[in-house]
Amino acid sequence: MRILEYLMCAGALIATQATAEPVSLRLSEHFPPTHVGSQSGAQHFMQRVEEIAPGKIEFEHYPGEQLAKAAGQLDAVSKGLVDMAVVGLVYVTEKVPLSTAVELPGLFSDATVGARAFWKLAQNDLLEKEYKPLGVRPLFTFVVTPYQLMITSDQEINDLSQIEGLKLRVAGATGELIASSLGAVGVKISPTDLYLALERGVVDGAISNPASQVTYKTDALLNSWTTNASLGNVAFGLFVNERRWQELPEDVKQALLKAGEETGVNVAQKYTDGDKETFAKLRDEGKTVYELTSEMLSQMDDRLQAVRENWLKQMTERGLDGEEVLANFRAYVEEERAE
Repeated sequence: MRILEYLMCAGALIATQATAEPVSLRLSEHFPPTHVGSQSGAQHFMQRVEEIAPGKIEFEHYPGEQLAKAAGQLDAVSKGLVDMAVVGLVYVTEKVPLSTAVELPGLFSDATVGARAFWKLAQNDLLEKEYKPLGVRPLFTFVVTPYQLMITSDQEINDLSQIEGLKLRVAGATGELIASSLGAVGVKISPTDLYLALERGVVDGAISNPASQVTYKTDALLNSWTTNASLGNVAFGLFVNERRWQELPEDVKQALLKAGEETGVNVAQKYTDGDKETFAKLRDEGKTVYELTSEMLSQMDDRLQAVRENWLKQMTERGLDGEEVLANFRAYVEEERAE
């Protein structure tokens, strides 16, 4: 009898120890660890998970494209090569075309509003249409601050004729449309290759996020910066493999969801703060940092309307209801602005 009791107690102890073993999750991202996108995104997320559920989850973090290039992050998580990955939608537009609605120009000026609206769109409209069919689901999503125009010349841009023919680095297909609508030439170049492209004169500037330029040191070569343009943006999400998600204990899922809900807005706020700090740094260095005039903004918006119309046309040609998704995103933006 005592032997049986001993065996039962030992079995219970082993079961308890097994239950107490932390869940191990592999998280991959293309951002280097010093980048604001990593520090306020994946790194913040992992820290919050530990605070919410101490000792229950262990992360293996692989930043800086250690396991997959930026364009390969979605495949890596979809195929289960990693459990989670930060995915830049601009790198996988063919696989998540409807998601790129949030990257269109002129939809919002506050990145935190855009981030909250994107999260609603991801949950209400895109989860079933785009993400689950790929075998993934988002744990958080975010957008960066609206893209600005930055060029190697130190001149202010007061008329679209000054942009005509400039070769500008853009992030993806939407960026190419934005550049061409303004009379420039969009050149798709990765952030890590931009410094060399500027140094060699391959491009004359960029349509991009100001804060990120400090990380890649391209701010040293760019001399004129707008502060109030809305030339699109790029959107990201931390996606978890759906099969792995279904295997996780409920308390682990809840911890991940709670941390994710907080992280998306945190990233957007850090990008906003980062832009302000970057502009202050640039002014101190004697760079040209300026607001576009209302007339110039109006000129740009007239041209950029064609980008939104082109996007809708592309969605229709693919048999996708872009109008509904874009209308819903606009509605979510208005809801968030009102709160």
